[in-house]
Amino acid sequence: MKVYKTVAGPRNVIVKKGDAQSGFDLFSEIINVQVRAGWEYHSMETITITEKPGCFGQPNVGYYYMLVFYKEEK
Repeated sequence: MKVYKTVAGPRNVIVKKGDAQSGFDLFSEIINVQVRAGWEYHSMETITITEKPGCFGQPNVGYYYMLVFYKEEK
């Protein structure tokens, strides 16, 4: 049976002009840490999370990257 784990990816990636690769490397680092811990990379999903407002506020909507990993449970 497979078990799954989700890890938040970087939310706002800011890089120097012409250096998009350093943004990709942030995701690569997260993936490599999990792989070294025995997890296999499955996919990356974008999820929307809405935080309920306080008494008079508006809902706060955020978009996040969720990295999905799995491994076989023994």
